[in-house]
Amino acid sequence: MIRNFAKGILIGIANIIPGVSGGTFALILGIYTRLIDSLSGLSFNIFSLSKFRKEFKRIDGAFLLQVLAGGVAGIALLARLMDYLLRFHPAPTLSFFAGLILMSVSIPYNMIENKKLKNIIYILPGFLLVAAVYRFWSVEPSSHISVLMVFVSAVLGISAMVLPGLSGSFILLILGVYEPVVGHVKDFFSFPPSLSSFKILLIFGLGCLAGLSVFVRVMKYLLHKKRDKTLSFLVGLVTGSLIVLWPFKDYPPPVFADKSADIAIITARNIFPVDPGLVFFCLIFFLAGAAAGTGVKILEKAKNT
Repeated sequence: MIRNFAKGILIGIANIIPGVSGGTFALILGIYTRLIDSLSGLSFNIFSLSKFRKEFKRIDGAFLLQVLAGGVAGIALLARLMDYLLRFHPAPTLSFFAGLILMSVSIPYNMIENKKLKNIIYILPGFLLVAAVYRFWSVEPSSHISVLMVFVSAVLGISAMVLPGLSGSFILLILGVYEPVVGHVKDFFSFPPSLSSFKILLIFGLGCLAGLSVFVRVMKYLLHKKRDKTLSFLVGLVTGSLIVLWPFKDYPPPVFADKSADIAIITARNIFPVDPGLVFFCLIFFLAGAAAGTGVKILEKAKNT
């Protein structure tokens, strides 16, 4: 129970990091397949009092609740800290998580049973997909978005969030709906709350539910029918996420005064460092992250022995 809760905390933290999905940590922590199986089993029967106990057991409900509780706790407890670190100390923060992911990616790789070239070759398209998304897709926010666009964006965004290596917030940025949606969130929670914003957020929520219900079932099928190829592709996605975690970036001025960390970190261009002091500082945090990743591997190995 405590182990699953702790893993949920890490997944929650991952969802705070721009460019990284909770699926990334779920994969490197070795619970991705189980989480997908549990989510894909959700149905309205869970709300039936007569069927609740049977349905709860069928979907591995205890595990799902433990991870979910950890995720909520991770976001609630560390959202402000992560926001501060990403705004004012982005380079060492990204370095730490880059080291953590790099050292932990061997966990899902070792889950691939048949490591023949015909399977592991799928690592390459996974990596190239993330690289292409972050390199070539432009970001053009729009002040007005249609209801259909809100729904479709929510479907694609939540699907990306499930996939390791792809950030749901970045997909929303690509589609030009990130800032309008965030604006509607602010308007709805202002006083008096905006009814038009409530409509947009309701459509967005329905899109998330639709995308999640369909996509987790697709992932379940792939993980059980094409396991090794799918895992290889997911390893490629996770490895590709290191591109956005590159700590040295050309942030547009002003960097963190009036822009969110999400937009600055995801859209800023990667550059080669010129400050030796910053390189050394980031290297220390990278090694700290690598040490944490090694600890995750040791715990995972101990669990399986």
